[in-house]
Amino acid sequence: MSPTINSYEDILAGSIVSVICTIGNVMMVLVIIGSTRIPSMKSSFGMLTINQNFAEIVPCTTGFTVFFFGYALGLKTMIEYSYLVGGSAITMLMIILVGFLLISLNRLCAIIFPIAYNTIFKGKFILTIIVITWILPILVCTYIFAFRQCTYAIVHEGWYFNEYPNEKCGSVMAMYQAIQTPLALFISFIDLTTLVLLIILRNRIFKTKSSEARRREMNFARQVLVQGFVFTMHGFWYASGRELMPPTLSENWKIFWTTSFSSNLLHVFDPMIVFICNMEFRTWIFGLNRNKKNKRIVSIVGSTSMN
Repeated sequence: MSPTINSYEDILAGSIVSVICTIGNVMMVLVIIGSTRIPSMKSSFGMLTINQNFAEIVPCTTGFTVFFFGYALGLKTMIEYSYLVGGSAITMLMIILVGFLLISLNRLCAIIFPIAYNTIFKGKFILTIIVITWILPILVCTYIFAFRQCTYAIVHEGWYFNEYPNEKCGSVMAMYQAIQTPLALFISFIDLTTLVLLIILRNRIFKTKSSEARRREMNFARQVLVQGFVFTMHGFWYASGRELMPPTLSENWKIFWTTSFSSNLLHVFDPMIVFICNMEFRTWIFGLNRNKKNKRIVSIVGSTSMN
């Protein structure tokens, strides 16, 4: 592996990702807390949203650890052990993808089978599925990294994570990663199907629902569709973004902007989309601010009256 040189560019790359990861973690924690407090999120969709954001917090936090301590602060030890972070990132990527798939299927089912929706997406059933979607990737990746000794670590030239091939690992890592592409395409197909059905069957789907329920369902669908679109655009940028950049930009920075930067930026976009598409979340956040102001006013009035 390349030695780490604590240059200006290393510090800059490390600082950029560190800031993004910090913002992303704060926003995802807010989504998780909000999903447990907001009545409309106390459902299977809310459980899947919590699962999705919790899964994203793991690579976001470990990524922060490597980029902040390894590059921004120049601690070489963090770079040497980055394969641990890389292993966890590969593990969580599959969990995140399956999480997106479950959310997409949830919205598609709500449109196609509105009557049977609550029967299909029961709390215990969803919880069981979530547990399985965590256990299986962890077991598979334990085999890949512990028994086949595959290595997925930071590359200094471009500040991104990549596989370091070895004879014992062979093509196992490549095969595991290859599964992710058709899975991502399938998610995009489900989201597109959901969009088409919403356009065609909108009046029929929401005919028996109240205006409040109709608005909430549309917000949930909008959230999933926008997240799917952003995820698809990220895949395109990751694969082809370098060709769109100015030729004067160094290859290291082309790699960085299309890999580490864009991948971690998703951890900001995903919770941001939740807040933008759901009025309940915005109301909840503003309510927290109002409560803080009210408590401050009460404390000031109380201290004044005591004087």
